[in-house]
Amino acid sequence: MDMNRRHFLGTSAAVAATAALAPTAWAQDAGPTPSRYPDPAWEVLDARFEPYYLFNTPLERHWSDGLWLEGPAWNAVGRYAVFSDIPRARQMRWDEASGTVSVLREGVGHANGNAFDHHGRLVVCEHSPARVVRYEWDGSVRVLASEFRGKPLNAPNDLVILPNDGVIFSDPGYGAHVDYEGSKRALQLTPAIYYVDDTLDEPQRLSDELAKPNGLALSADGRYLYASDTAPSHFPELPASVSRFALSDAGRALGAREMIVSSHDETYDGIALDVDGNLWASVSGGEGRDGVSIFAPGGERIGRIRLPEVCANLCFVGAQRNRLLMTASRSIYTLYTNARGV
Repeated sequence: MDMNRRHFLGTSAAVAATAALAPTAWAQDAGPTPSRYPDPAWEVLDARFEPYYLFNTPLERHWSDGLWLEGPAWNAVGRYAVFSDIPRARQMRWDEASGTVSVLREGVGHANGNAFDHHGRLVVCEHSPARVVRYEWDGSVRVLASEFRGKPLNAPNDLVILPNDGVIFSDPGYGAHVDYEGSKRALQLTPAIYYVDDTLDEPQRLSDELAKPNGLALSADGRYLYASDTAPSHFPELPASVSRFALSDAGRALGAREMIVSSHDETYDGIALDVDGNLWASVSGGEGRDGVSIFAPGGERIGRIRLPEVCANLCFVGAQRNRLLMTASRSIYTLYTNARGV
């Protein structure tokens, strides 16, 4: 064997040995090393939360190019969620199948809360002009509410759809406090919760007990309305709270207020319920508290989902309604749970 052949074979053996020690191509292309399960976003505070916690699922951030994101609503037929980027006056669309985010509509009056009615029409709370509108099947826009007793609404915020397609909405006025989220002006009405449907020329006021009525949700049986109060934003002496009201007269009347949760340390904005009656509330409370707090039906906190950003709102999505979608400041996140949303 000549020296050149011996050198070639020796070099080849060395390369083969090095290749055997090197990571495979798929490992090199797999991206950054994932965090270990369980995801640190989960925080189990009470054994009652354990049935809803999943060990082997990650917190996923899908998009982070918003300014202030709000109002997610799930469309089961299209497998997408609509949410609002309030300062940009945009409705956005997150597609579950592809994971992509795109602009659905521009110039939507600094839209906040969104909901689909039982006919698949999108109903939206807008800050400026202050109104509740519905997008019809032909793409036209019907104004459901814009005034109460001759005065303009403050800035409708969140809403729920009743079985008769009547709409209950909150009107705290945040879109009237700064131009960034609407049009700055003095409020002409006391913040309140209203009911409206197609038979009414103007909404009916259901309650003005909350200082800043904000997020709304219905119980699984449709008998109760839950409403958050973000009072500390303008009244620091008052607690943030979530209250429950019994519904009557097909949603046109509320019973006595029952406060379920209150706090001087954190604020509850958007809310959702699961089929077991647990309350999932978006939280602004500083590092370690920002995210979602989960409360048992009696109001005891049983768990948290910790996010790196303030969470403004949330909804359950997916075919099983077991995936929690969260609009959090500039980003949207999802997390699979073992709960099933209403």
